[in-house]
Amino acid sequence: MKTTPRTLTVIIPDGNPRNLQKVVGNADCVMMVVSRAYCERARLSDVKELSTPALYILTDDVNKVYIGQAKQFAHRVIDHLAKKAWWTKAYVFVSDSDRFHASSIEYLEYLAIRLAQSVQRYDCSENRQIPSNPTLPQHDRPKYDEAFEEICFFLNYERCYVFESDANSPQPNVSSEVQELEPPHLFFLKVKGCEARGIFCNDGTKKFVVLQGSEIVPTSTPSFKSMGERDKFLKHCSRGKGGIYLLDEDYTFSTPSGASACCGGRPSNGWTDWRDADGRTLKQYLVENK
Repeated sequence: MKTTPRTLTVIIPDGNPRNLQKVVGNADCVMMVVSRAYCERARLSDVKELSTPALYILTDDVNKVYIGQAKQFAHRVIDHLAKKAWWTKAYVFVSDSDRFHASSIEYLEYLAIRLAQSVQRYDCSENRQIPSNPTLPQHDRPKYDEAFEEICFFLNYERCYVFESDANSPQPNVSSEVQELEPPHLFFLKVKGCEARGIFCNDGTKKFVVLQGSEIVPTSTPSFKSMGERDKFLKHCSRGKGGIYLLDEDYTFSTPSGASACCGGRPSNGWTDWRDADGRTLKQYLVENK
């Protein structure tokens, strides 16, 4: 079978390949290889690629991985340094033209976790939850499928076989399976200082997932009583422009009302305050789609 040659360009910013490498291939996808030691001592925010939306994989270089996505790896890795002592290296995948965004890296994370868990070559137990169906529109997915193929190639080049059942076997293709899935129905909460989006878990639990990138009000009203739950929620946020909070990762609440109250910093009936793109309340949508 004819193979297509690939060209990789490796850039070592500080002259030490054990610290940080930038690997550029044929597609608009770049792999940053970062050692844990470098993450612990360097100012990662000074590295442009580490302050952009990214898919990342933490590994111990043996048989364990954690797969995640972040608006800024430089910020997200701080939590992983504190809570995960086992990893020694991070593979961070970004776009050179800044075309990765919240929905696209959510989609790439979905592909990566599903594939890694299906081949079971590495221990993926740190990824306790399988991501929900990606919100990326169907027509946008092919170009990110291409980016994911580049990611798989990069990792093979690095001899990290997280997506292969053994070092020489072809990888399963989950992209076509994912493309057949219906995207989840999104709901929005827009009040002063808050623009949040989320997904209702219509599985009998009544849980509500507020999605990464949602804007959360910085303060709460005197009538708001669930400060303990909100304080816990805000630990998963970082400060944005104007003092607002930006949610760093998807966060699950036990009820829609708990989600809308914590996002808006005030008492809220989530069944009526969450609305979809057509203006229907969550309650109306569920009645119409029984």
